[in-house]
Amino acid sequence: MALFWRIWLAVCAVNLVVLALFVFLAALQFDSVNTGLLGERLRVLASRTAAPFEATARIGLPLSTVRNADALLERAKQTDGDILDIIVFDQKGVIVHGPDDLVAKPIPPEALSARLNAAGAPWHIAVEKGFFSSIDIPLNDGTSAGGILITYPAHSNVTQIRAMVAEIGLTSMAIFLLAAALSGLLLRLGTRRQIAAFEAVDDAIAGFERGAWRSATDGQAAQPGAGGVENGLRTLLDSSEARYRSSGRALDAALPNAHGGERP
Repeated sequence: MALFWRIWLAVCAVNLVVLALFVFLAALQFDSVNTGLLGERLRVLASRTAAPFEATARIGLPLSTVRNADALLERAKQTDGDILDIIVFDQKGVIVHGPDDLVAKPIPPEALSARLNAAGAPWHIAVEKGFFSSIDIPLNDGTSAGGILITYPAHSNVTQIRAMVAEIGLTSMAIFLLAAALSGLLLRLGTRRQIAAFEAVDDAIAGFERGAWRSATDGQAAQPGAGGVENGLRTLLDSSEARYRSSGRALDAALPNAHGGERP
């Protein structure tokens, strides 16, 4: 049975590693997909919010002159209670509309770098604070008058990932337990003859060891001197050899190809 337990534990360990790797890769994939979907949703919101500012920019007025900008940004922010900030910045990256503590300050360095890399295209990135999603507001000549930047918290994505991992983890654990039970059953049925043969060999060896010590002790007590002990041991060895050969034949019967057809 020791052989069976070792094989079964090895199979269970492999199943556990594979399932853990699957959960890890699934979490990474879900994070990537969820970040992309969130970025697209925020980009649509930014496009809708930018429409009044785009009309102002196309007639040649700076974005800072939009009088009802705060109301427009607040209305857009109410579409999702998790949104942290919605700001409007000019072509130099300086905030012109948004929370009072941010106005006249530059947009975060991560957002500025992402905007430069996007070269006027909509973009979104994940940062330590959360998510940034932005679009540029074009002028008639194709240059940028500034843009809309939306900041979204990271905890929402983390909560969704944890819920997904918990759900997949429970399913994986159920699969692991089922696979462990099924593999144990199949192994026990598939190796029962081999296990029986190995157990017979173990019993023969154990019996030989017990008989050797018992016969040596009895021989010394009944016939003092080396001759009695030697004769007793010779008789025991002959008997043990016969038992060993019998066990070997049983093992060959269980494993007909183990010795290439030869018998000990």
